[in-house]
Amino acid sequence: MKKRTTKTLLAIFVMFFTYTYVSAQSNSFGSITYAKAINVSGKQRMLSQKISKAYLLMAKGINDPSIKKELNSSKFIFEKQLQILTKNASSSSTKLSLKKVQTLWNDFKSIISSTPDVQNSLRIVKTNTNLLKACNDVVISIENSYNYNNQFFQNKNKDFAKTINISGRQRMLSQRLCLYYTAATMFQGEGPEFKKILSETYQKFDTTIGELLISSYNSTEIEEELGVVMSYWEKFQTNQRGLLNGEFPLEEMFTTTNQLTKSFNKITGLYEGIANN
Repeated sequence: MKKRTTKTLLAIFVMFFTYTYVSAQSNSFGSITYAKAINVSGKQRMLSQKISKAYLLMAKGINDPSIKKELNSSKFIFEKQLQILTKNASSSSTKLSLKKVQTLWNDFKSIISSTPDVQNSLRIVKTNTNLLKACNDVVISIENSYNYNNQFFQNKNKDFAKTINISGRQRMLSQRLCLYYTAATMFQGEGPEFKKILSETYQKFDTTIGELLISSYNSTEIEEELGVVMSYWEKFQTNQRGLLNGEFPLEEMFTTTNQLTKSFNKITGLYEGIANN
């Protein structure tokens, strides 16, 4: 009887240890959490747009030292974050997605490292979406890995992966809004195409705000920051036609979209923090 009891206790211990170990592994993306990985990979989408936007503004002759600083710092952060994600990736799909980003980034970096001019600006507008899509594939791959690893566990925070993703996407859409607003003013011949992308970006951003406003995961701090977002977004909501027709000064677009990006960076970080608790 004593021997059987010992075996039973040992089996329970092994099961508990295995569950604890696997559960811990299911919430880790290498040395960082999945929530952090989704947030960081989501920032890569935003940086691809921020870099493109800064280059176009410089090529257009907007002489603001902060724009050049933004271009250089964003390029540095993109490369460092790409290294971090690559180092921590374990699944073959995520590694493959990151490899594609690296290949596209190498080509893209050669353009943005040149002296800003109109010709290269048009190349950037034509090619940035490929890099953006590749970055988004990384986010989706990490989110899918998280969902797969957690499918056998009762994880109250399992829906946070999606929430962090769509909140982080707002940062990208803010920068993409300014990028294609600038492109539409620079390249009149491409105007209809760029205005279409501008309109689609506006609609996606506006719809997602509505989704996040009613999220059950919102804390008081998140709701307050969403209020800040709405105060900035209102100027575009009340004059959507003016946005599409280029009636806002570029300096105002630059400032307002950066404020939106900053707010959603904070909101996404707050979602990440809740998911890790």
